[in-house]
Amino acid sequence: MKKQIRSITGIAGMLLAGALPVAAGTVTYNYGDVSSGASPAGSPPWVQAIFSDTAPDTVQLTLSAGNLTGNEFVSCWYFNLNPGMNPAGLTFAVSSTGGAFAGPTIKTGADGYKAGPDGKFDLMLSFATGGDNSARFTSGDSITFDITGISGLTADDFNQLSTTAGGSGAYPSAAHIQDIPPDGGSGWVNPTATILSRSTDQRVPDASTTIALLGTSLVAIQGLRRKLKVK
Repeated sequence: MKKQIRSITGIAGMLLAGALPVAAGTVTYNYGDVSSGASPAGSPPWVQAIFSDTAPDTVQLTLSAGNLTGNEFVSCWYFNLNPGMNPAGLTFAVSSTGGAFAGPTIKTGADGYKAGPDGKFDLMLSFATGGDNSARFTSGDSITFDITGISGLTADDFNQLSTTAGGSGAYPSAAHIQDIPPDGGSGWVNPTATILSRSTDQRVPDASTTIALLGTSLVAIQGLRRKLKVK
């Protein structure tokens, strides 16, 4: 019985120290398929999006346009969210950028945004289409957001398919590439592959979880002590 008490006490101490391992996930989209229009001139994947768990209820999103060429640029980017969650509750904060471009406008709404022939999506990020490459999201540019606002949010919540609209199929994401040579055309691109990965780190659990688990541990300790006294 004393061993059980020591075991429960140890777990409580680990919680307070933030030492319990937490599973962290990553969802990577590599865009190399064209659902409509022209194919970008460079080698796929032309653009990339990575969702990563970074803290409880916090997901980091990094968008990059590493393999666009010439004047090609991304005009808009679309994603889905777990249908059990309300996308209007999401908050986006820019944590870093690479390159020169105007920041995007972000809109959210369940099935609110149709991406060419690709169906209806929950999130739309719109980048500049006017001006030159100093304003547009083009080759070598990148941007990283911290996404919060929904309890229990993880990277896997963005690994969802669009609602079919128009019979072209369902996709986890879509992006619109413009000014594609030789005629300045455009194309709708989708992920060729979705890469899912899991790792274990030592992130501190959120406060509410820590308090709940600690309270349960203390109740169990008191119960065991009473049993020992009775015996």
